Amino acid sequence: MAKLDWDDVRYALAIGSAGSLAGAARTLGVNHTTVLRRLDALESGLGARLFDRKRSGYHPTEAGFALLEQARHM
Repeated sequence: MAKLDWDDVRYALAIGSAGSLAGAARTLGVNHTTVLRRLDALESGLGARLFDRKRSGYHPTEAGFALLEQARHM
C-alpha cells in the first residue's frame, strides 16, 4: 500500500461524511477547491478512485469504502 498522508485521509473522511466537496470544505474550514485538490492527490497516490462524482453528491467507491472504514479506526 502507498504511504498515506493523514491530512489527505482526513479530507476523504470529511467528504465521506458530508457527501460533497462544499460540505467537507465547511467542516474543515477551507475552500472547496482545496478539498478537491487533496482528494485528487490522495487518489493519484493510491492509484484508485475513491468517490463516484454524481449530481446527488460524492459516493464512495469500493476502494473508498475500504479506505474510510480503515481511517475511522485510526
